[in-house]
Amino acid sequence: MNVQEVSRVLPGSGLLWLALLPLASACGPASEEEDWAAQPPDWDAEIAPVVAEDLNPDPNVLEVKIEARLAELEILPGVLTEVWSYNGSIPGPLLRAKKGDRLIVHFTNHLPDPTTVHWHGVRVPATMDGTHAVQDPVEPGESFTYDFELLDAGTFWYHPHIDSSAQVGYGLYGPIVVEDPDDPIDAEELVLVLSDMSLDEEGQLQPGDATEWFGDYFGREGSVLLVNGQVQPKLRARTGLPQRWRVINAARARFFKMAVPDTDLIRIGGDGGLIESPQTFSELLLATSERAEVLVSFPESAAGALEVVAQDPDRFNLGVLELDQPLFDVEVEAGGAGAARVPETLREFPPLDLAGLPTRQIVLGEQALDGVPHLSINGEVHQDSMHHHETPHVAYVGDTEVWEVLNDTDYAHPFHLHGFSFEVLEVGGRPWPVREMKDSVNVPPRETLRFVVTYDDRPGLWMFHCHILDHAKLGMMAVLEVRPRE
Repeated sequence: MNVQEVSRVLPGSGLLWLALLPLASACGPASEEEDWAAQPPDWDAEIAPVVAEDLNPDPNVLEVKIEARLAELEILPGVLTEVWSYNGSIPGPLLRAKKGDRLIVHFTNHLPDPTTVHWHGVRVPATMDGTHAVQDPVEPGESFTYDFELLDAGTFWYHPHIDSSAQVGYGLYGPIVVEDPDDPIDAEELVLVLSDMSLDEEGQLQPGDATEWFGDYFGREGSVLLVNGQVQPKLRARTGLPQRWRVINAARARFFKMAVPDTDLIRIGGDGGLIESPQTFSELLLATSERAEVLVSFPESAAGALEVVAQDPDRFNLGVLELDQPLFDVEVEAGGAGAARVPETLREFPPLDLAGLPTRQIVLGEQALDGVPHLSINGEVHQDSMHHHETPHVAYVGDTEVWEVLNDTDYAHPFHLHGFSFEVLEVGGRPWPVREMKDSVNVPPRETLRFVVTYDDRPGLWMFHCHILDHAKLGMMAVLEVRPRE
């Protein structure tokens, strides 16, 4: 197997834009030498998320209890904020398992409102997807058990799918990592959940419907940036020793463009696990709900204290850029030796044959409802109701088809399909630069996303929508019914 050695990355100008189209550059030359040293002691102790307790002794089963409940957490220094949480933490506990494991989640709702849990990016049976199309809400004081097999390796997350804009904004989200026993990357790993929170002058949560229609239409970006539920936490690193960061954008509307001073990011994975080949960039841009796996190796020039920042992605294309905002700090110690051996091919993909495939046309647009501007899919404004799927889009188990998703508005929409990963072909006529599986892709204004998807044997009702959760609330959501083939 050909490998590329990544020990010290030279600064470059590539932009990793999962939401649009990245420009890849090659990694460094291969080397047969491998001299590993360790990261500093407790290198991730301050920043790492809480890990869920496994209640099952079977090594092939992860069984956990998750409670949605109110909690008082110190988001801002010296201020206790009442938030909504899973098991009393933000983010909720990390669920870490292996590909092929069974996941059992005993979920109890101790919140004042109904809720559910959606397993974002995980290929679950339709009845386990946690949406209002397939599941009654879990009422306050009630419980529900989610039980399914983890079919794919990758980085995923979980969050509510009822009143999701408000509930995610209050703190309900958590990470999932499904490991592949044959993963070719050997590096210390850290999960980074990026999000934000809207707090008032006293450090308390603002109502989920603050600014009402205006907030729905433009998307609510929080006043405080969080990394694993903290404001500007710190991690430690050693020069020359790579760290593998699994990054999740769990914000309800904010895009994150992350940059590390004098250090490039080598992307090895995305929404659906490993990508075909590694790519090197200087910045990482994630639209809402997107994930990325990156290798970070700090050069000797980065030794000391540095600040990882979020740059303004100009989501509305206004041409007005804000100042960089700090995400987290890194204390880089000199003297590391070693290299991450990265295969030139991370994942094999079968040949892609699009000849004769049917095309499904989807238009993301605007529509007036009772005289008030709303958002729509194919001219229909979705209502957040258990029974609003009278006219679903229809597909059949075993079919493969191409979707063409036109954004017929003047601002971006991260498009998310439940249940089925897809392979992006192009955005705005520009070929996607690497083969990978995704479930969420940003569609820029007035441009078209094209992807190919196959419906495996999991019939049922599946949502698709804009993952700016305020936009989904305002109507940009629809239902795909995948029917068994008779």
